[in-house]
Order: sequence, then C-alpha cells, then structure tokens
Amino acid sequence: MTTIGDTVGIRLDGRIALVTGGAGSIGGAIAAALLGAGCKVYLGDVRIEAALDRAEALGEGARAVPLDVTNAGNVSEALHRIEAEAGGLDILVNNAGIITCGALAQASFADWDAVCAVNLTGVYYCSKAAMPALMRSRHGRIVNIASIAGAKGGGLIGNTLYGATKAGVIALTKGFARELAPHGITVNAIGPSVVETPMTEPYLTPDVRERLTASIPAGRFATTDDVAALALFLASDAAAYINGETIFVDGALLKR
Repeated sequence: MTTIGDTVGIRLDGRIALVTGGAGSIGGAIAAALLGAGCKVYLGDVRIEAALDRAEALGEGARAVPLDVTNAGNVSEALHRIEAEAGGLDILVNNAGIITCGALAQASFADWDAVCAVNLTGVYYCSKAAMPALMRSRHGRIVNIASIAGAKGGGLIGNTLYGATKAGVIALTKGFARELAPHGITVNAIGPSVVETPMTEPYLTPDVRERLTASIPAGRFATTDDVAALALFLASDAAAYINGETIFVDGALLKR
C-alpha cells in the first residue's frame, strides 16, 4: 500500500512519535503517515478503547497509551512509559482538541475552562513533559495542530473561545521554538481550515456546508491527509530549519 511518506519521499525510520488525540480522524491520519514513513507511533488519547482500536487497525509499530492532556500527572506518566518502552521520543504531535460553538453570550464559564484545558493547557503540559526526551533526540520535533480560527478569532464553525485557544497555540509555537531551537528542537504549527471529521460533522448542516465551501477559493474542505502530509514534512529532516512557523492548510481561504 502506498503511503504519504512514499508519495513525498520522506523516511523517518526508527524514530519514536507520540500523537495526542490519536484516536481521532486527524490524529489517526497523522499517525498513519508517520507509521508509513518508518516511525514507531504511540497514539495517546483519553478514549483508550478507541485508541486501541485505531492502533490495531494501523498495525505493527502502532501502540495506544492512556493520555489525558488536561492532567499534568497523567501526561508525565505517559511520557515515562513511552521512554521506558521505546527508549526515547523524537516527535510530539499536539493534536488533541475539542470545539465549542455558538455566540459568546450563550457560552458558559465551563465551556471556556474545558476548551482551554484541552486545546491550550494540553499543548503546554505535553510539550513540557516531552522536552527532556526531545533534547536527547538528534531529531526533536514538535508539531502543534492550530486552526485558521486562531487567525480569524473563530467564525467558521468554532466560536471565539475556540479561536482564542488556537491563537494561544500559535503563540506557544513561536515561544517554544525560540527557547528550544538551541537544543536542536523545531516547533511548528499547522492551521487547517474546516476538516470534515466526527467532531465537526454535527455542525456541517447542508446550508453551512454550502456557505463554507463557497467561501474557500479551492472549492473544498481540507482533508485529514492534507494535514497529515504537512505534519510528516515538519517532522522530517527536510524541515530542519523551519522553526516557529504556523502554516495554514486552508485552500487560500485566508487570502480572500
């Protein structure tokens, strides 16, 4: 079977990767791309049964690990387990995320706390816990999944709360890149436009789908493979001097 790595000519043989939110559609696609390029991939997810199913479907080289990105202690335990089993960590993909929708007037404080805990605090906890192993790696890579909502302040599907957390991910990406570059670690982010996944599907009514598609110059939504291909590139040696950047995968939507 041809993989994304075969298509773009990227090999990452022997490297160890952790993809948070690995049971989800985007996380699963990124895990598959890394696995196809020769990585051993851990799928970290609070939904451990779904992560186990995903790892089994991906096949040899994929493993599931319980991971609640909102719990610093649990994150530390997961990273220690991966290091003990695999001998290190080379690549961290901070993909875990949740979405909130609707107007600010209807949003609750609990909505804000939840979306911040997963989308922003989770990136900090996982990156912080992974730093020692990434510093020991000769190929340390952090890839954060942001969103065009971080540039627009929400407004497509996710609301302002969601957009604020993704803007925070973009800021963390720049700051971590500046501090970790002397240790040979690159930190970059991907900002997809709308990707059709089980998380976004409930909000993509026929009217919303038509309106959003018409607003995208490329005439279609992003796919999980669009995101995964860029994640694979940013994790590779070919991107060794790209650091602190957020690359938008949006079909030129932000250029309108």
